[in-house]
Amino acid sequence: MKNKALAILLCLGLCIGLTACGGEDKGKEKPAVESAASVNNGDLKEDSTALTIGKTKVPYNEYQAYYYFMKNQYENVLNADIWKYTGAGEKGKSIGQEAIEDVLRLIIQVKVIGKAAAEKGVVLEVDEKEVSDYNAKKYFDSINEKVRKENGITLAVMTQIFAENKLAAKMYNVVMGTVDVNVTAEQSKAARVQLIYLKADDKTRAQVKQKADALCAQAKNSAGSFYSLARTNTQAAEVECLIGRLDERTNLVNAVMGLKQYAVSGVIEEKDGYYIAYCVEPGNKKIYGEYKNQVVESRQVSAFQKAYKEWSGKYEVKVSKSLLAK
Repeated sequence: MKNKALAILLCLGLCIGLTACGGEDKGKEKPAVESAASVNNGDLKEDSTALTIGKTKVPYNEYQAYYYFMKNQYENVLNADIWKYTGAGEKGKSIGQEAIEDVLRLIIQVKVIGKAAAEKGVVLEVDEKEVSDYNAKKYFDSINEKVRKENGITLAVMTQIFAENKLAAKMYNVVMGTVDVNVTAEQSKAARVQLIYLKADDKTRAQVKQKADALCAQAKNSAGSFYSLARTNTQAAEVECLIGRLDERTNLVNAVMGLKQYAVSGVIEEKDGYYIAYCVEPGNKKIYGEYKNQVVESRQVSAFQKAYKEWSGKYEVKVSKSLLAK
């Protein structure tokens, strides 16, 4: 069983820097914030303060419970030794260390959103709290007693975590309710394409253009897979995507809209570089609906990220050195 609210918050890309004992960037003028309470930096016991967000204290056993959520999801499908390996993130950090920071960020997000909910008078209704408590008890009962003791898991802690995450999800929905979801029929027009993207600036533009021309010629003259060529050469995060009328890359949009299925475009220049597009599926009712949903979701996520940035800026955060040293 997986708490849905945890998944919602993890995929929003809410980033927070973690510094032991709340270190701050020097030379930057910041608005007045609620100072963080002190944390315990020695050996951590279940009731030790491991993390503080403003005056809100997070005991070590609450952190342990959150860590168990994350660890249990992966160890069911991966070897437990996975935590010792060096990850693809910051140099020298093991996957276990990166996981600790991810868990800390999640806790911070939930607490910050909870504080925002309190300010705005958003609370769980009686029926929402009953559902939350039921799910907490069900999850708690599914964990054997030995594992509970090893991870500081109590019914009280579990009930609190489920309630706070449900409240965070409710706040997410409150913000979503303020977002403009209107997308006109013309704005919904889009096509599914595969892209080769080459980044360029004023200094590299001529050189990158030459490479783009060569790749474009190869794509048009080769019987091979455009996807394979794109995957090898693109600097975009994804090869395949939807390009529609609301995209700010107007040259790319106009070129894509004129492509027939399975056709390759010429080299398309944009401010950020050069593109070559291959039309997988031209515009149709299904594509337009999918693009509209994508636009609305992007607006919603952006709105929540903006709101969260404002909320989080009100609180100083401190993390136990003992946690960051693990």
